[in-house]
Amino acid sequence: MARLYPITLSLHPPDYARPLAEYLLAHHLREALANFTWINNVTSGACGCSFVYDRSFHCLARASNLPFTAISLEGYDADTTALLLAHLLRMGEEAYALVPRRLYDLLAASCEVLSVRREWQMLYRGGRGETAGQDVRALTAHDLPAMLDLAHRGGLMVFGPSSLKRGEFFGIEREGRLVCMGGVQNRLPGAVEIGSIVTHPDFRRRGLATRLVTALVG
Repeated sequence: MARLYPITLSLHPPDYARPLAEYLLAHHLREALANFTWINNVTSGACGCSFVYDRSFHCLARASNLPFTAISLEGYDADTTALLLAHLLRMGEEAYALVPRRLYDLLAASCEVLSVRREWQMLYRGGRGETAGQDVRALTAHDLPAMLDLAHRGGLMVFGPSSLKRGEFFGIEREGRLVCMGGVQNRLPGAVEIGSIVTHPDFRRRGLATRLVTALVG
């Protein structure tokens, strides 16, 4: 039986979360990046989350700046995780969680998993990319309507009106419209996240995303 600790609900992560995240980034980078969402939520992205945690190193975060309910977590005991989930979510509320396999197993033992979709994470440790070309440009708030339309057409789940506040975005235009975009969204000690890469369905397989990612790496 798991030992029960007092539960805290807060707009701030627990005092142990950031040192743990920084230790993992410094000494176990691959493991840290596998749970990048939680690492970001307890460090640079903490202002956009609410938290529930105890003193046994179980901590769940709920993002408040996404168009759907999303959570991240760190922990090891299913009973404790289930108890924290009951404080973080409403009865019957569905939530999205991007987690590595070890935490998927923990979630599956803590709550009902309705569906699973595998996502791939690529880790780049090289130098700067080659010259990307003049067709990659920075995107601004003026481009937001076109960005939202492209995100919808490309099936991008996590892009919304507040996304521009969380990072720098770049795009490529063809035929007078935005057809490819992506951004540097989260910056952590020793790592940054490149995400929200999407290409219009009519312009795929033309190397546009490759040119864009090359620019972001550079």
